[in-house]
Amino acid sequence: MNILKYYWLLLILLVGSCTTPPKKYVIGVSQCSVDIWRDKLNREMKTCEYLDESLDIRLASAHDNSKQQSDQINAFIDQGVNLLIVAPNQYDSINKAIERAYSKGIPVILYDRKTSTNKYTAIIGADNYGIGKTMAYYIGEQLQGKGKVVEIRGLNGSSPAIDRHRGFVDGLKRFPAIQLVASEIGDWKEESGMRAMERILAKTQDFDYVFGQNDRMALGALKVLKKHGLHHRVRFAGVDGLANHGGGLELVRDRIFDATCFYPTQGEKVIALAKNILEKKPYNRVNLLNTTIITNKNAATMLQEAREVERQIGNLEILHSEVDRYFEQYNYQRIMIILFVLIIVMMIVTVVVLYRTILAKSQFNKKLKERNDELQRLSQEVEEMTQAQLSFFTNVSHELRTPITLISDPLHRLRACQNIKGESLQLLDMSIRNTNVLKQLVDEILDFRKIQNGKMTLKLSEFNMVTALETWMNDFKSIADQKGITITLSNSVTTDGKILADRYKLEHIYYNLMSNALKYTPSGQSVTTCLSEESDTYVIQVIDTGVGIAAADLPHIFDKFYQGKMSAGGTGIGLALVKAYTLLHHGTATVTSVKNEGSTFTIRLPKTQTEGEMVHAMVTDSKNVTDTSAKVSVKETLEGQCINGPVNQDVHLSDIVTEEENDKPEILIIDDNNDMREYLRILLKAQYHVLEAVDGKIGLSMARKQVPDIIICDIMMPVMDGLEFTRALKKDTVTSHIPVILLSARSLDEQKVQGYQEGADSYITKPFQADVLIARIDNLLKSREHLHKLMLQSQQGAVDLPSRTMMSTSATLLNESKTDDFKTSSQLKPTDKDTKFIEQLRKSIQDNLGNSDLSVEQIGAEIGLSRIQLYRKVKALTGKSPVELIRTSRLTRGRKLIETTDMTISEIAYTVGFSSSSYFTKCFKDEFGIGPNELRV
Repeated sequence: MNILKYYWLLLILLVGSCTTPPKKYVIGVSQCSVDIWRDKLNREMKTCEYLDESLDIRLASAHDNSKQQSDQINAFIDQGVNLLIVAPNQYDSINKAIERAYSKGIPVILYDRKTSTNKYTAIIGADNYGIGKTMAYYIGEQLQGKGKVVEIRGLNGSSPAIDRHRGFVDGLKRFPAIQLVASEIGDWKEESGMRAMERILAKTQDFDYVFGQNDRMALGALKVLKKHGLHHRVRFAGVDGLANHGGGLELVRDRIFDATCFYPTQGEKVIALAKNILEKKPYNRVNLLNTTIITNKNAATMLQEAREVERQIGNLEILHSEVDRYFEQYNYQRIMIILFVLIIVMMIVTVVVLYRTILAKSQFNKKLKERNDELQRLSQEVEEMTQAQLSFFTNVSHELRTPITLISDPLHRLRACQNIKGESLQLLDMSIRNTNVLKQLVDEILDFRKIQNGKMTLKLSEFNMVTALETWMNDFKSIADQKGITITLSNSVTTDGKILADRYKLEHIYYNLMSNALKYTPSGQSVTTCLSEESDTYVIQVIDTGVGIAAADLPHIFDKFYQGKMSAGGTGIGLALVKAYTLLHHGTATVTSVKNEGSTFTIRLPKTQTEGEMVHAMVTDSKNVTDTSAKVSVKETLEGQCINGPVNQDVHLSDIVTEEENDKPEILIIDDNNDMREYLRILLKAQYHVLEAVDGKIGLSMARKQVPDIIICDIMMPVMDGLEFTRALKKDTVTSHIPVILLSARSLDEQKVQGYQEGADSYITKPFQADVLIARIDNLLKSREHLHKLMLQSQQGAVDLPSRTMMSTSATLLNESKTDDFKTSSQLKPTDKDTKFIEQLRKSIQDNLGNSDLSVEQIGAEIGLSRIQLYRKVKALTGKSPVELIRTSRLTRGRKLIETTDMTISEIAYTVGFSSSSYFTKCFKDEFGIGPNELRV
C-alpha cells in the first residue's frame, strides 16, 4: 500500500510539472447580450489575452436577462476573480450583484452602459448622450431645419437607450420646425426595429427621417417600409458603424443609409484600464471613447480599414491556435516520455513487490493451512464431544426408562385406590403428571438421537389436515381458558385438505409450537393457528401476541440445546425436534418475532411424501382420537408449568391489620411452575398464610402491596427472573427488610454467589427436602424475633426509638457466617434501607410526640408508605406495631420528664401527646409496672 502511494505521488508531481502555470489575473466579463458589436469587443479583449500571459479572461453573456446576469456576476465573485467588466443589461436591475462584488474588494469596470449605483471602480465607453445629440444635429441639417422624424430606441431601461434618446431630443431643439412624431422601444435587434416600425405606421405614415439607435434596428425599419412601398421618400441614419456584411459601413457606402455614428469597441483600451487597476497604476474613473459620423464620403475608407483590422485579428487568432496546438503536442510528448520512464520504474518496483508478496503469501498460506488444520481438529473434537454427550444422554435416557417405569406404574396403581383422597390425592396426581413429563423428555432425547444418526423414518398415513388441526387445537382449549387466552383456527384451504404424512410427528410439531405460544403469552392475549396452501404445500402458522423473542435469539431458536435469554426453563430440544421433524417431511420451519409484540412460527409441508413406511390410516374423527404420548405430556407440562395459570393470590381483607389476623406469618411463593407452587402451598399452608405469584414482576407488585413476612422465589422465570426480583425488592424501602429464599436448580458455586450478591438471605438448590426448606424458613423467622428482642433490650435504656448505632449493634450480635446452602447471607442484618427507614420513623414520631392527634396514616404519609405497608414493615423490624411504638416512645419521654423536671403529671401527659392525665397514668403503669407519682416519690 505504501508503494502504491509513492506511485501516485510521483505521477501527480510529473503531470503537474507538465501543466501550464496559473494565470496571475483572472478577469470576468459579463455581457448583457450577444450581437455582432459585442462579439467584436470580445475578440479584441481575447486578443489582449493572447499577447499577455498574465491574463485569464472569462466571457459570459446574459442574453438580455437581468436575473441571469446577476447570477453570472455572483458566480464570478464566488470563483474569486480579480476584476469584473460588466455591460449592464438595464439601468438598475443588477445593482445588488455589482455592489456585492465592490464590497468584497473586487474592482468593477462598467463598459458601454451605466447603472444607478455608484459602487464601481471605473467606467469606459462612448458618450451616448453626445451620440444622440450629434445625430440630431446631422439629421436637422439634412432636412434643412424642417420635417418630421421618428426614432426607434434600444432596450427599455438600458442606459444607452436612455442617454441617446435624451441627447436626440435635446439636439432637435435647435430645429424648431422639425417634429419628433414618434419614438418606439426596441431591444437593439433587427426584429425589434421591424416591430417598432409597424407600430409607428399604425400611428402615422407622414415622416421624412428614421433614426435608429443602432444600425440593425434602422435596417429592420427599412425592410418594413420597403414592404409597404414607402422607403423611397424616407431617409435613414443609425449608430454602430460595424464592418460586417450588411453592417452600418456597407449600408452607408451603398447610400442605403445617409449616415451612421461610429460606436467604438476598443477592447484593448478596456483591458489596458483593467491592467492599470490590477497593477495599482494611475487611472481615470470616467473614460470616454471617441466617436464620429460616417457618411458616404468616408464610408469606403473606414470599411477597408476596419476589415483590415478584422483580418489581422483573425490571423492573430489562427496564430494563437497554432501555438496552442504546438504547446499541446509538446506537453503530450513530454508526458508520454515521463510516463514511459515511470512505467519502467513501476515495472521494476512491481517485480520486486510481487516477489516479496509471493514469499509473504507462501508464508501466510502455510500459517493458514496450520490454522485450518487446527480448526478442523478442534471442530472434530467438538463434534466428537457433542456425539459423546448425545450418546451419554441417550444411554442415561435408556437407563432412566426402567426407574421411570418402576415409579410410574406403582403411582398409577396407587391412583386407582379409592381410599386416597384430599392432599394425598393431589400430591399423587402431581407425581404422576411430572413422571409423564420426565418420560416425554427421555423420549425426546432418544428421538433426537435417532435423527442425529439418520435412523428416524416417517410412518406415513393419509389424513385430513384441517380436521387434525381442529382436534389438536381443541386439546388446548381448557388450558387456554384457564389462562384467559383466546385461541382460534383460521382456515383458508379450498381443497379437500388431505395430506400424506407422519401424523404423530406433525402432532408433536404442533403441540410443541402451541405449548410454547401459551407459555409465553400473557392473560388477555390471543394465539391463532392459520392453515393455508401454496400449490402442493400446506402452510401452518402459530401466531401469538406474547412477549416475543429477542432479535439476538432468532437465528439460533431452532438450534439444539439453545435457550434464549427470556427462556423459562426447558431443555432446548423441543424446537430442534420441530425443525428436524419438518425436514424429515422435506418442509421448512421459520420464525419471525417482534419483542413485546409476539411471534409467528411457520411450517411448510408438502402434501405428499415419496419416502417413508406406509401404515394403516389413522382414525380422523376428533371424537374417537385417543391421546398420544405427545399430547398427554404436553398437556400435563402446560398444567404443571403454565405461566399465568390460576394462583392463590389471597389479599388482606382490610387495610387495618390486627394481631388476630396475623397469628400465621405470611409467605409469598414466586414460581412459574404451577406444580411447584401447589406443592409448596401444600407444605406450608398449615403454618403460614400463603400467597402465590407466577413471575417476578407480579411477585414484586404483591410484595409491595402485602409486605409478607418471607418470600420463596425461583430464579429461572419469564418477564422478571428471581435475581432481578431480589435486586428490586432489596432496593425498595417498603420491602427491603423481607427475607428472600432463592429456590433454584442452578447449583454451581458462582450461581449461588450471584444470588447472595443480589441480596438473597438463603439459597436452596433443587431437588430439595421439604424438612430442610421448612427448617430454613423457621430459622429466618426466629432470627427476626431475636432481632426484635435485641432492639427492645437496647431500647429499654433509651429515650427514643432504636438509633442507627442500636441497629448496627443488634446486627452485629446476629451476624453469623454462611457455611452451606442452607445458611443465610446476612442472618437478617438490617440493610442501609432499613436503617434509614428506622431513622425516618424515629424522627417522625419524635417530632410529633406532643400531637395528640398523631396517627399511623400521618406517619405513613410522611415516610411515603400506606398504612398496611407501614404496619408490616415496622412489625417486621421491631416486633411492634406503629401504634405501640408511638405509645412506648411517649411513655419513655414522659418517664424522662418525670425524672428530670418539676412538671406536673398532667403537664407531662399533655406534653407527650396524651389527651388525659388519667389515661397517661394507666398506660404508664402498664408499661413500667409503677405509677408516675410513685416513680417521682
